[in-house]
Amino acid sequence: MKKHLTKISLLPSLLLIANVAWAAPELFVEQGTYRFGTVAQGKKVQHSFKIKNSGDAPLQIKKIEVSCGCTAAKPSTSVIQPGKGAEIDVVFDSTEFGGKVVKSVTMITNAGKTPSYTFNLEGTVSEELQVTPRQLSLGPVTPGVAKLVTINVTNNGNNSIRLIAVNVNSNTLQIKSTIGKRELKPGETGQVNLSIQGRSESKILSGYVHIVTSSARKKEITVPVYGTLAK
Repeated sequence: MKKHLTKISLLPSLLLIANVAWAAPELFVEQGTYRFGTVAQGKKVQHSFKIKNSGDAPLQIKKIEVSCGCTAAKPSTSVIQPGKGAEIDVVFDSTEFGGKVVKSVTMITNAGKTPSYTFNLEGTVSEELQVTPRQLSLGPVTPGVAKLVTINVTNNGNNSIRLIAVNVNSNTLQIKSTIGKRELKPGETGQVNLSIQGRSESKILSGYVHIVTSSARKKEITVPVYGTLAK
């Protein structure tokens, strides 16, 4: 009789242990991608991703990783109780970007099924000053023969912008520059004309062209230049 009572008295404890063992946090994300459309270069994009603990144990946010230094992310709380929600506040600084961008934020939690989840910010950054090409590939450069190339600068802003000067940084290239149109009204495109020669003692040619402007957002435009010395 005592043995039978002992077995019965142990049953609630075993059920309690089983329930504790089965309890686990689960992550529910309302929307994992935020499309911010088109923003002007320099604007900060802010968004709060909403999450919820749909499990039956506390959800712990262990770590948050961002794709670059231009993005910051912070959770509203590090522990989310069962049935409760929280937000992941994200800020993206578009100052150094142009064109289509995708930035990601990865969250590490103790969730059973999805311990790692990546949020995305997607959109287009409209540059006040658009440069084409963004880099100059010279290909083979014959010693003593100058290559003539042009960099186009377009003013996409609302105010006139001046192209003030062109500075060159290179130990392997000789670069001479002229500015065709210094003052660019909104919508206008100007040219920076370059005459480039490779130094005969260098096989790998590289350098940078820095275009100084009056823009408060983009005071300097840097264009990489590279090539090889022709045999």
